[in-house]
Amino acid sequence: MKADCEVLIIGSGAAGLITAIELAQKGIKVIVVTKDAITESSSSYAQGGVAVPLALGDSIEQHICDTLRVGQSECNEAAVRFYISSIEKYVRVLHKWGIPFNGLQKDGIDERELGNEAAHSQRRILKIGSDIAGRVLMKHLWEIACRNPNLSISQGTNLVNLIKDRSKKCAGGVFQDINNSLFPIIANCTVLATGGASSLYAKSTTPFVITGDGIACAYRIGANVKDLDYIQFHPTALDHPTSFLLSETLRGEGAILLNNLNERFMERYAPLEKELAPRAVVSKAVWQEIKKTGKVFIDVRQLGKEYLLNKFQGIYNHCLELGFNLADQLVPVTPAAHYTIGGITVDLESKTSIPGLWAVGEVANTGLHGADRLASNSLLECIVSAFSAAESISNSEALKTEPNLSELSKKIVAFQGNLSIVEFKS
Repeated sequence: MKADCEVLIIGSGAAGLITAIELAQKGIKVIVVTKDAITESSSSYAQGGVAVPLALGDSIEQHICDTLRVGQSECNEAAVRFYISSIEKYVRVLHKWGIPFNGLQKDGIDERELGNEAAHSQRRILKIGSDIAGRVLMKHLWEIACRNPNLSISQGTNLVNLIKDRSKKCAGGVFQDINNSLFPIIANCTVLATGGASSLYAKSTTPFVITGDGIACAYRIGANVKDLDYIQFHPTALDHPTSFLLSETLRGEGAILLNNLNERFMERYAPLEKELAPRAVVSKAVWQEIKKTGKVFIDVRQLGKEYLLNKFQGIYNHCLELGFNLADQLVPVTPAAHYTIGGITVDLESKTSIPGLWAVGEVANTGLHGADRLASNSLLECIVSAFSAAESISNSEALKTEPNLSELSKKIVAFQGNLSIVEFKS
C-alpha cells in the first residue's frame, strides 16, 4: 500500500512544527496532523522563554549543574549534556528563520534582556516577545510552515491508533475527523509531537486537548514508556476556573508569596531560595499553606504598574480581563498540573523503541528533566529534540522504505456508541 507522505508528524506545537519545517526545507514531503486548530498547543501558552547559557558569567556547565540539582539525581546526565550544549546552535538557526529572540546578537546577547527564573543560578531565560514567548514563537512557526510547498497541515484530525506494518515498523496512524469518520494516513516515518497529559487533572495550565493520546497510542503498539507518574505542578496558577499561568518570571523579578494570614511563608520551606526554590518545593509549600490557612496569594505590587506593563503586559492585561489587578491587589494562586515529565522513552536522536517512530517535545521522556523540570528547559527540549529528530529522519533508511502493507482491513469495536478500539491488520 503506497504511503501518503514520507514523514507524518502528529501534533502542531513547537516541537512538531520545527521538525516539520526542517524536514520540508530539505525537500522531504511532510504531513502535519493536529487534534484541534493549529493554534491550539501547549507551546502557545508558554510564557517564560528558552533557557540558554548566554550571559558572560554563565556557562554550559552551570546550566547542567542547575538542571541536575533540580532533577533530584534522576536525570540522564548524557542527555542533559547533549541538550544544553546543543541549544545555542539551534536557537541561532531559529533566529535565521526569523524568530525574534529578545537581545540576541550575532556574536552574543544583550544581557539586560535575559530573564531570571527559579532554581537558575544565572539570568539565562531568552525571551521571545516579552511574557508571551510561546504565542510569538508559534505565530512565526505557523507562517513559515504554511509557506512551504512540501508541508501539508490537517486540522481537526484526532489520533486513534498507530499502525505497524509486517516488519513491525510504524507505518503511520488511524485518525478520526470532525465528522467522526475514520481514515488511515500511511507514512515511511512517523513523529509523535502530541504533548503531555496534564489536562487529565482537575486544575491544569495546558489546553484541554492535552490528554496523553500520543503516549497511549505508542504504548499500545509496544513502545517503551517511562516515569508516567512524574507530573510537574506549577505553583502559581491563578486560583480561577481558567487556571491561567502566572509566570515564574514574576517571582524571578521579585514577586513574593503570602498565605491567608498575610505571612511570607517560603522561608520556612526553602530558607535560602525562598520563592525561587525548585517548582516541586514551591508547589508543595503553596498546597500546604492553602490547607492550613485557606488561600495563598502572589504579591506583585512592589514591581509597580509601569514595570508590569513593560515586562509582563500579556499577563497583566489578561488578569485585568479576569478581574484581578496585579498592580493594586494580592492575587490568589494555586498549584496546577503543568508539565508531563515522563513519556515515551527516546534516545538522543529522538528515536523510540519502535522502528520508524520518533517522539519529540513533551510526549517524550528524554532524560533531561529527571524528577522535576528546571524552568524554561521545556522549550529547550522542544527545540533540540525537534532538530535531532529531523536530522535522524533525513539520514535514516526508514525514510526511503515504503511500509510493508497490503490493503488495510478495519475492525471497529463500538461500546455504548463510543469508539473504543480500532485495529488495522494487513
